[in-house]
Amino acid sequence: MHLSSVRTLLLGVFLLVLGVLLADFIIELWPRTDPWDGWESGARILWVRFDLDDETRMIALVMLIGALGSYVHIATSFASYVGNKKFIDSWTWWYVLRPFIGMALALIFYFLIRGGLLSVGTGPEEANIFGIAAISGLVGMFSKHASDKLREVFDHLFRTAQGQGDDQRADKLNESRPTDGK
Repeated sequence: MHLSSVRTLLLGVFLLVLGVLLADFIIELWPRTDPWDGWESGARILWVRFDLDDETRMIALVMLIGALGSYVHIATSFASYVGNKKFIDSWTWWYVLRPFIGMALALIFYFLIRGGLLSVGTGPEEANIFGIAAISGLVGMFSKHASDKLREVFDHLFRTAQGQGDDQRADKLNESRPTDGK
């Protein structure tokens, strides 16, 4: 078997295992009671039992569902590229790291929503878990779009006037270019 085929096979197995683990973790963390009555405190992750408060459980769910959204994107992409014999090994790390990027972005968006769009006193037990899960999954699935939108928002909100900010620095990195030793 060619080395490239082995790497592709290993990445495929990784994606299968990742999908099963994400589904298992999400099911384990999902509240088993009416969310307005409080959640069950314990959760089992990889044969280890954890006692989690409601906020920690919600954060874990947001991150896992963000990873699940990214997983949908990468698994679809992987299957398409491998099926069409267009998969390139150099993209392997993109496939491996994408779920973690989805996790981080989903968590950032969760903090944005909880900090700005819901009332200050709202706890996880009052939050709409299905709405939060949907946003988390979509942010993970479209993590590239989400990060581009965040950059656009911050570029607009924190734009400095021409001649201000970094333009005033005397020691700009782009002013001095490395030479070939002459």
